Amino acid sequence: MEEKHNNATQRRPEGARPLDAGIIPIHIPKYIEQIKNEEAYHKNGKNAITVFKSDKVTITLIALKKEESFQPGKEENEATMSLQVIKGLIYFESFDHKIDLQEGELVTLHQQLSFKTVALNDTICLLTMVK
Repeated sequence: MEEKHNNATQRRPEGARPLDAGIIPIHIPKYIEQIKNEEAYHKNGKNAITVFKSDKVTITLIALKKEESFQPGKEENEATMSLQVIKGLIYFESFDHKIDLQEGELVTLHQQLSFKTVALNDTICLLTMVK
């Protein structure tokens, strides 16, 4: 297995971090603190960081301020996904299904099904996509 790393950027100058390897410990509280302290979160009301990415699985930690939303991009629409609320409350809608997801709850969605979400208060969630 070839290890993959994310290189330092102007927005995230801390240096490279592993994205794919045999074992990757992921310290969620550290990443929550990081994305909530970055300019994008304060400026746009939302921010995210990919904590794992292989050819088939992508795991992204997302922070949303109250009333911020996100909808699937092309990559999310082509994957089976799960969305887990770590902290907060989120409104989730896909076709006729409308759900308020609370802390500790998870929703799954098969590929090619569109969705939208709105944070009902400041929210942290984990989006997992499997191709």
